[in-house]
Amino acid sequence: MKLRPFALAAIAFAATFAISPAQASSDSTCYPTWKIRQTSNNGCSGTALLSPGNDTRVNLLMLLYDRHGSVGVSNVPDYDSYYNDRRRSEAEPFSFPYFAGILGPGRKERDDSADFPWGTRCMSNQSGSASFIAAVGAAKGLSGAERATLAAARSAMSPQCSSGETARAVAEVAIQNVSSKTGKAFADYLIGAAAFYDGDLPGARAAFTGIGKTGDNWLDAATTYMIGRVALNQATESAFGDYGDLDKEGGDKALLAAAENSLRAYLKGWPNGEYAASARGLLRRVYWLGQDRQKLLNEYIAQFAEKDAGKRNISLADLVQELDIKLFGELGPDDTSDPELLAVIALREMRYYDEESQQDSQNGPISRASIEALRGRFAGQEDLFTYLLAAHAYYVEKNPDAVLKLIPASTTGTSYLDYSRQLLRAVAMDEASDARARGALISTLNAGKLPFQKGTAELGLAMHLERTKALDLVYAAGSPIRDPEIREILLRYSAGAALLRTRAADKAAPATERNVALYALLYKQLTRGDYAGFVKDSALVPANAKRIAADDYETPRFSEVAVFNWAGSKDFACPTLRTTASTLAANAKDPRGLLCLGEFVRTHGMDPDFYGVTEYLDEPRGKDELGGNPAPFGGKRFSRLDAYKVIIANPAAGAENRAYALHRAIRCYAPSGNNGCDDSEQTPAQRKAWFQQLKREFPTSPWAKKLTVYW
Repeated sequence: MKLRPFALAAIAFAATFAISPAQASSDSTCYPTWKIRQTSNNGCSGTALLSPGNDTRVNLLMLLYDRHGSVGVSNVPDYDSYYNDRRRSEAEPFSFPYFAGILGPGRKERDDSADFPWGTRCMSNQSGSASFIAAVGAAKGLSGAERATLAAARSAMSPQCSSGETARAVAEVAIQNVSSKTGKAFADYLIGAAAFYDGDLPGARAAFTGIGKTGDNWLDAATTYMIGRVALNQATESAFGDYGDLDKEGGDKALLAAAENSLRAYLKGWPNGEYAASARGLLRRVYWLGQDRQKLLNEYIAQFAEKDAGKRNISLADLVQELDIKLFGELGPDDTSDPELLAVIALREMRYYDEESQQDSQNGPISRASIEALRGRFAGQEDLFTYLLAAHAYYVEKNPDAVLKLIPASTTGTSYLDYSRQLLRAVAMDEASDARARGALISTLNAGKLPFQKGTAELGLAMHLERTKALDLVYAAGSPIRDPEIREILLRYSAGAALLRTRAADKAAPATERNVALYALLYKQLTRGDYAGFVKDSALVPANAKRIAADDYETPRFSEVAVFNWAGSKDFACPTLRTTASTLAANAKDPRGLLCLGEFVRTHGMDPDFYGVTEYLDEPRGKDELGGNPAPFGGKRFSRLDAYKVIIANPAAGAENRAYALHRAIRCYAPSGNNGCDDSEQTPAQRKAWFQQLKREFPTSPWAKKLTVYW
């Protein structure tokens, strides 16, 4: 079996769970890609369709949900909670942390109190105290006074793992009057626990090892477990470099072997014991520190197969996260026979980033023959294997007819795999121009029951309607596409003037949708030269429309129609926007009208190169992305700089207008020297010539006096 380098990212100690995402994706802020054919991953474009472009953790979690029907509460850190908290769309592609939080019953909150500091050995103090006191209460051979003494001593032990206080000295004083054989065994255990929390690991190991067999079931089990835990902590101390990276040699081999032996002894003697789940988790850390990839992989596979959630020390969602950090990025198709893991690896290997790399024999996606070679490892899971072949046909071969042969029309079911098979067949029909595609997409949408299934099918149906020039059906009465994000994206990018006007005037439509339609209509009319249309349709803007607060999420403010009630400017005298548009409707080259339109565009951040409102409305989207098939709006997009150049070159434009045009043309390059008015480029020599012309021809103009440099 071919093995890849065992390169693993280091993490701060937290007995079994690492908290920083590594191989599959990045959870920092990114923009989701609204499309079905995902062939590369950006970390926040997951869909409910098993696909190469999904975060590998998303694909694995869906398959594990199919297997178990639950994934448990997630403790996966969400680095983009602001973005996720405001989500209002089930169709919007998602990140793994968000998906894990939705698929499980919720997200665990970390307790940062002094009694429960995450990431240290003291994290188990509270539960350990309760177990010890309960065991003392049930133990035979203890006097009442000894029980009280031992319980009080354990309760008084409050280790911090971050202070200079020591628990062992306090414990030794508290239990000096315990004299029975059983009592002394419990007292020695307490000394070992105190030394462990103090960080005196050699002392803890000596104390626990010296207890020996006592005949008390809890004490023998807990001692065996703690001997392994102490050895693992000792090995951890020497496993990392100065910068927190795992040393290439891993942890101390002898200590790791001792830890494994004790933890395995515990699991053999007490397979259903109180610490069995924790011992399993600690074994994973032993194998990770020892760089024993095969044993580590076997532990993950065993935990994924475990039906009893109580026998896992962390949820499936957290386990998927841990696998991603510690091992998954190093696994290839030759490294496992587990069908779910193998499927996720195969989907990852189908990724490509552009057509050139797809043709690259070394770096391109996995071949169909390589997938066929895996068939024997999918015994009993033939549907999953067939889906991989179909996915390869769709994503890599771009052969929709092959998909239809592999996935029968009778495919049903509500699992994520069943849903993926139905939707992949439907989108393949769409790409094959099958007249039944629309019906298949609607059927898949109606069949969606699990989180994000219905939304992903809505996305597929919306893209079909957009490509087939049937956009009106998205907004027809009874339309199955109800997702607000989908509807608004199509209005912003794909809808023509007639549809935008209809939606803007429809009182039955949601207010935000009406405003998005009106904003897109007025913006495109104004910036494409349809000034008469703007004058007419701007009447739909309420006179009392309000601006959106500066800290509102909606940036760019696609629904902020109040901007079109612009009252004009005083610094360079301009009338209202409607008056300006009326002037331009009568004469599209009117100098004052063009300058005042430029003032509106400038003061509202609507320049084509401005990172704000218009970058998203004017920049073409991919043809395979929602909104990538726009309806035509006639006319070239308005450019302030083009308008300034026309006025500069027109002697009849008037001195004030020409002076201001020169001033503004030069300031297009302030302060960085880069053009902020459009995507063209004027040389420094040209900017210098404008500057000299302004000073020479209009020396008394306030615009000449204000400008002292050029960029």
